[in-house]
Amino acid sequence: MRVGLVPGVWSYGLGSVSTVLSVYEAVRLAGHTPVLFASPHFRPLLDRLGVPAVPIPGPDAAPYPDAATALRLDDLLSRSAYADPDLVETVLAAQLREFRARRVQVLFHDYDLTTVVAGSLAGIPVVTPVTWPDHRLFGRGSDGWAPVDTRALAAFRPALSRSRAPEPQSLSEVLFTWSTRLVYPLSPEMDPLVARHSTGEYVGQLTAASLDRHLVTGPADWPRPGQRGLLAYTSGPPMDADWYYRHCLAAFEGTDVDVLIASGSTDTAPPRVSPRGNVQAWPLLPLRNLLGRARALLCHGGRGTLASAVHAGVPLLVFPGGDPEREYFADMLARQGLAANCGDDDWRPERLRELVDRAGTVRPSRSARAAAPPTGPSRVVSIMQELTADPVRLLSRAG
Repeated sequence: MRVGLVPGVWSYGLGSVSTVLSVYEAVRLAGHTPVLFASPHFRPLLDRLGVPAVPIPGPDAAPYPDAATALRLDDLLSRSAYADPDLVETVLAAQLREFRARRVQVLFHDYDLTTVVAGSLAGIPVVTPVTWPDHRLFGRGSDGWAPVDTRALAAFRPALSRSRAPEPQSLSEVLFTWSTRLVYPLSPEMDPLVARHSTGEYVGQLTAASLDRHLVTGPADWPRPGQRGLLAYTSGPPMDADWYYRHCLAAFEGTDVDVLIASGSTDTAPPRVSPRGNVQAWPLLPLRNLLGRARALLCHGGRGTLASAVHAGVPLLVFPGGDPEREYFADMLARQGLAANCGDDDWRPERLRELVDRAGTVRPSRSARAAAPPTGPSRVVSIMQELTADPVRLLSRAG
């Protein structure tokens, strides 16, 4: 079985790469052939990890969306590279060409809408991980309902018109109805709503082991004897590693808390250590190896980071920064006593210290879950095998 894997062209963080690489590893372990397709802004990380990739067109950088109120998928994508119709057509043409040239039999991606459309037009089954409910059913969070931003949908219109399927009214509809199978990588406790309005299967966490194997392990003596460890992770703006460093320095320098900040960046700059050693900032650390030493995890609320902390039984201090997806997950966990959903005022030094103190009282009542094999990626491979073993070929949607 030849499997094509595509991280999202518009994605700006490590979550998309980790999700796709987890399945890449499982495909190879099962004796099949994984083929990774990646746009330019993923190449530095993939080169560092030593993972070969077939280049496809795309942006050289994927900036953080400029509007934090983009709750629905169409709103978010309309603030990304997908709003450029020329880019959409260029990427789609390249994907169709490369998928056929590499004899791809089944596709897996992370919110890469051109992959969904290309697979559908070419008659290649598409397995889609979903971490939000169908966005057509949502407004804009606390800002209330507003019309959907249709710029990305307009950019996709020429490609969508080549299908025999009914004309979709949103890219969310394309994601949910043009995919062959939907899988849910987050547990129901993190995302109890996603399956209510679509048909799919909870498969478990999708996190790549290769990210851990190819990264530095971080400081062996963190936290120092007699100190409490606060682990922090951020992958980009608006609250990046510099922001974390400044605020943690103000709150914890000279205290009994040692802060280790892991930045989701390919930056090769050396680690920074504060004068009294309480705050350190490192690039690309393997969080799973560090969670067992942490009193709490401070983060911006990315889905993979939250899932890892919940699995390890580590209390969370989540600063979503107004991002609706992160607010959604932070609220779900806060309602269950697994996280503090923090706001701007919680960055004050005295408030940060108070939150860490409170987190220390939560952990003893929540034991870490027993270690279990990563069934998520292997289950995805089983689904792919079912799809490619079907003697009835998936009919192309192309007209």
